[in-house]
Amino acid sequence: AASLWGPYKDIWQTVMNAIWKRQPEAIHRLDQVLKKHKSDFISLFRNPPKNVQQHEKIQKASTEGVAIQGQQGTRLLPEQLIREAFILSDLFDIGELAAVELLLAGEHQQPHFPGLTRGLVAVLLYWDGKRCIANSLRTLIQSRQGKTWTLELSQELVSMTTRFTDDLMEQGLTQKILTLVSHIDLNNEFDKLQRERGLGSEKHRKEVSDLIKECRQSLAESLFVWTCQSPLSKDDTLILISYLEKVTVEADGSLDGVNLSLLMALLYCFDVSFLEQGTEDREDLMHRLPLLAERQYIATIHTRLQDSQPWKLPGLQATVRLAWALALRGISQLSDVTALAEFTEADEAMAELAVADDVFLFLTESVVGSENFYQEEFYIRKIHNLVTDFLALMPMKVKQLRNRADEDARMIHMSIQMGNDPPISLRRDLEHLMLLIAELYRKDPFNLELALEYWCPSEPLQTSTIMGSYLGVAHQRPPQRQVVLSKFVRQMGDLLPSTIYIPYLKMLRGLASGPQCAHYCFSLLKVNGSSHAENIQGAGGSPVSWEHFFHSLMLYHEHLRKDLPSADSVQYRHLPLRGITQKEQDGLIAFLQLTTVIVNWSENARLALCEHPQWTPVVVILGLLQCSIPPVLKAELLETLTAFGKSPEIAASLWQSLEYSQILQTVRSPGQRQAIGIEVELNEIESRCEEYPLTRAFCRLISTLVESSFPSNLGAGLRPPGFDPYLQFLRDAVFLRFRTRAYRRAAEKWEVAEVVLEVFYKLLRDYEPQLEDFVDQYVELQGEEIIAFKPPGFNLMYHLLNESPMLELSLSLLEEGVKQLDTYAPFPGKKHLEKAVQYCLALLNFTLQKENAFMDLLRESHLSLIVTPLEQLLQGINPRTKKADHVVNIARYLYHGNSNPELAFESAKILCCISCNSNIQIKLVGDFTHDQSISQKLMAGFVECLDNEDAEELINPDEELEPEKKRARIHHETRIHILNLLITSLECSPPSLALYLLGYELKKPVSTTNLQDPGM
Repeated sequence: AASLWGPYKDIWQTVMNAIWKRQPEAIHRLDQVLKKHKSDFISLFRNPPKNVQQHEKIQKASTEGVAIQGQQGTRLLPEQLIREAFILSDLFDIGELAAVELLLAGEHQQPHFPGLTRGLVAVLLYWDGKRCIANSLRTLIQSRQGKTWTLELSQELVSMTTRFTDDLMEQGLTQKILTLVSHIDLNNEFDKLQRERGLGSEKHRKEVSDLIKECRQSLAESLFVWTCQSPLSKDDTLILISYLEKVTVEADGSLDGVNLSLLMALLYCFDVSFLEQGTEDREDLMHRLPLLAERQYIATIHTRLQDSQPWKLPGLQATVRLAWALALRGISQLSDVTALAEFTEADEAMAELAVADDVFLFLTESVVGSENFYQEEFYIRKIHNLVTDFLALMPMKVKQLRNRADEDARMIHMSIQMGNDPPISLRRDLEHLMLLIAELYRKDPFNLELALEYWCPSEPLQTSTIMGSYLGVAHQRPPQRQVVLSKFVRQMGDLLPSTIYIPYLKMLRGLASGPQCAHYCFSLLKVNGSSHAENIQGAGGSPVSWEHFFHSLMLYHEHLRKDLPSADSVQYRHLPLRGITQKEQDGLIAFLQLTTVIVNWSENARLALCEHPQWTPVVVILGLLQCSIPPVLKAELLETLTAFGKSPEIAASLWQSLEYSQILQTVRSPGQRQAIGIEVELNEIESRCEEYPLTRAFCRLISTLVESSFPSNLGAGLRPPGFDPYLQFLRDAVFLRFRTRAYRRAAEKWEVAEVVLEVFYKLLRDYEPQLEDFVDQYVELQGEEIIAFKPPGFNLMYHLLNESPMLELSLSLLEEGVKQLDTYAPFPGKKHLEKAVQYCLALLNFTLQKENAFMDLLRESHLSLIVTPLEQLLQGINPRTKKADHVVNIARYLYHGNSNPELAFESAKILCCISCNSNIQIKLVGDFTHDQSISQKLMAGFVECLDNEDAEELINPDEELEPEKKRARIHHETRIHILNLLITSLECSPPSLALYLLGYELKKPVSTTNLQDPGM
């Protein structure tokens, strides 16, 4: 194997076996590998240089041959390969022999990369080798002994990796990493490759680009994991600061993954919080921390950060200054450190510099707003510590921010009173701090519930169901830090100036994310509305309480109901009302979003609010939805209802209330000339504004309700009972027209498709054909006998077993989806398109699974309905391309098995299901081989799915899995479906899919095929 690829692949495999897979026998092997390849880690990414003698040898290799490492004797090389080797040597600036090895390895690996030349494969192998070294380095450093985590490996292994990586650091690892990260530039690399025709298809470009990005990211993360475990020396810290001084942000204002890692690396250098934990190795860690042990370290870094020279990103400079100020404050509180007073007393001034440069705004937009932020648990913990340290260690600074906000609010109020514009130069630091807290805790992908630190349980929680293991802590005295943080949350809400009312509500929304946090926040809003709170807040109690909020909602409802025109006149036009001002609307939306989060997380809160005799949230919300208010506010009201609908007992009555309030008009009264309800909003208001928040929220509500409880007699007594009017609206008004509507925000098109298809998916998933579905049921309505509606699953089956607009649009969406994915380019709404495609494929799968039972029952019944098996419909002509390519489009998703395993899985399942019939097989082989380039892609897709290295069978299929295990299982099941497809096909008469996939000649008898070695 090529010296720039094979050995590196081997290193990475050994590191993985020893550290991640914990194979005891791999430890000895790792020791050997590290000793043998230490120079590769020290020289990091350095290539073997070009060499005149080598150049001459390779030049003559077509006649004299050349010795290749790992092969006996000499080998003659074709002229073409020699030319390619010289191009590759110039391209990557590598020795000529290394270039030949890469090309020969590329040739050997070609069967794994269908459709690529050896040169294009060699480009992938070159960068894959670099990736293996970078990933190995990061993992070795991650396994070190240190202050933030332990991987619970054997002492022998940890000592070995710690010693090895210490040696690397002494030889200048920090400088090497930062130099490489600066020099490896994706655009430059692509320009070089483009000039030498080193880039192939879109997929090849994407793979090369991903490898280069992963190399840079893994190098940056190597420094990050180092500083999490042990601090950098003074010189290395200064080198890192020099690098960060020159960093810029992406187009959207956020830091990219590499710079985010390097910022976090520096923040962990200044971390002293681990000393508070009082672990047994505290003394040892203190002596090894240059922040405490080296006076020179503090002096130099302090001088550097005080320097008035602005960085390219003042916000980044402010972040580093804030972290330094908090480190100084942390040090000053350690009784063991008194000699550093001259520096630690400068902490206030340093924090003031940070605040003046909008540190909280930068942290929100550029750090928490970065795409990679929530992918790493220790980034989240670091920023959590930064914010909580600021609140707990600098209470006077926080008080100053509040006083400034109060003063500014008074100035704004006076300006408005006097009819002037409010002053422009006002600072918004407290608002930015609250919005940072709001954003930081809004998502919690690792279920850390860090926001719990802000809630000081006033009452011990009795309900073990929502508390679990937290119960024990609630009875003890909470730590001082928690007392300070919870005081901050409560006091910020006291006598709240109107300017920070909305930021405060948003902050609470962030702090309420999580089952326990939601419970505490619910209690806070309950207590705020009590008579005790009225004494503090003055008459009317706190504006941040359930009492105040629901009272306001009722008043708005009362007021707007009087404004309602009659059903005959201009129903649902949004006249500028004397009802709700823009400011009031923003406040209502903020409180509704807070309610939604609390109710989503806490079942107790859901039930307590619903059962409250004065507040009746569901009734008031449905009442407001019938009033003339803007669609965005209606959407938020529906989102709140959706959260309430998660409890089955609430959902059952919510269905009836929804029907009664006619949010979707299901009953037309005889004298009514004008339609009302959400359909009018969609067609006349949202379509005109080209924004659809209300429609999406309504789909989400229905999606939640059909899961919680499903009423068969909905609307009984007023119309034929059943779900049909809702299904009809979702199918005809939302789904069938989603492509033809205009969208101001391109991603929203796919968001609409995803939410409506999710409802169909749930309805069809839970439907089992029953005998009574195939008999007309009569009900009495106003003295007449009428036919009741069929179950929604029945209707969906009927539409999917016919050439209906619904089936046509689903197939067309699958075609558009695979075309978009084939570009390998990012586009707005990509995640939502992938989900919509997944639902479409799943609908086809459910239909295939249930069609036999459905058609058997239909034959036995007297219903005059005609249906066609789906496998036949899938062979119909595509009206757009005039070809029968529906199945080909479905099969093309296999080509995306690595990036979208769920889509490949659904696709393989459909193919396996429809290929049982010989006639269909012959047709499919024709379709699959009709177009040479598509045939190659399909073949590559099948190979990729079968070849997948991550596939893994799981013993217990029902257990909750982490994402990587889940992917491994999906890959495994996709393989099984493809193998079943092969087995089924072998039993069909030729030509069959099995023969096509196994490479047989399809135009000759099977016995005449000449079998060759793989890859020929």
